[in-house]
Amino acid sequence: MYLLPLESGCPVKGHPRPHISWFLNSQSLGSAAEITHQLLAEGQVLRLPNVTKHLHGEVRCLSENDAGTLQQRAVLDIQDYEWKVDDLMPCSAPCGNKGTQYPRLKCLWDSLEVNRSLCRDKPKPALKPVPCNIKDCLPRWLVTPWSSCPRSCGGGMLSRKVTCNKVTAAGMSMTLPEDNCGPAGKRPADMQPCNTLPCVEWATSTWAQCNGQCIGLRQATQHRQVFCQAKNGTVMTFNQCSSVPRPPSIRNCSAEACNVQWHVSSWTQCTATCGNYGFQSRRVECVHLRSGKTGREQFCSWRQRPANWQRCNILPCEKLECRDTTRYCEKVKQLKLCQLSQFKVRCCESCKDT
Repeated sequence: MYLLPLESGCPVKGHPRPHISWFLNSQSLGSAAEITHQLLAEGQVLRLPNVTKHLHGEVRCLSENDAGTLQQRAVLDIQDYEWKVDDLMPCSAPCGNKGTQYPRLKCLWDSLEVNRSLCRDKPKPALKPVPCNIKDCLPRWLVTPWSSCPRSCGGGMLSRKVTCNKVTAAGMSMTLPEDNCGPAGKRPADMQPCNTLPCVEWATSTWAQCNGQCIGLRQATQHRQVFCQAKNGTVMTFNQCSSVPRPPSIRNCSAEACNVQWHVSSWTQCTATCGNYGFQSRRVECVHLRSGKTGREQFCSWRQRPANWQRCNILPCEKLECRDTTRYCEKVKQLKLCQLSQFKVRCCESCKDT
């Protein structure tokens, strides 16, 4: 790879003007020289446009006139970044026959190690792996993967194969008697328990009678008990059955007792023809649709109960007309309640002579 152009100067003056000649390692850089060059500033500057690290030695300029000669020398030592093979890296295996190690590369400039990124454009030398640690391995325990658990609950046993093994320098795997693996430590277990939680299930009682709260026309609810138990019948906590879908403990059912609806009578006559005290009432009953009999109101509670009274004739009474505004005025007069202001106004006609 070429570097930047290199220029060297020969600043001489004299009368008459000196003749300047250039030499590289005693070889004249004339017009027929093999080394590409340019002479600038009337020969006082030598320009080498294509300088590589392989160009080295002495550059000399010779100036001559009638007064004598003068020469100037410079040494060419072109430095560039380069890869260099260094010590071997650690071995990839402690024993057997597969251990290799590669030489480490380092980036140099003028024999000094620098950041590797400075050499990224430089070609790397071919590196060949070197075998290492080619020797028998010490005996060691070798285990296979655990088997799958044969039971999902209630306790099973996992198993695996445990052997004493040695890899030779030739790469052969040898099974040895277990006594040979004593230095390798305690023998790994070849069995262990699995899925030790008890096997559980939800159990239920029979459905109770369909006599729960009415939730609609001919619709009620019935209940049953739900509990968690082991397969052997032992009662367990609900949490222990949390992984199993729980059956319902309540459901809808058809009940003749809920074949009911609210029945209302007509409104009674209003107790006043005007004023703020008039009201009227009606009878509200829960009636069985088939028998027509009145039942308990709780059977009809799935629908809102109709009102059984309301205000009526809430109108201002004319002050000039003295008349009774309620049908109970005769009783008011007999009970001598006319002295009370509220009855005296409402029973004006009946109370006017008292």
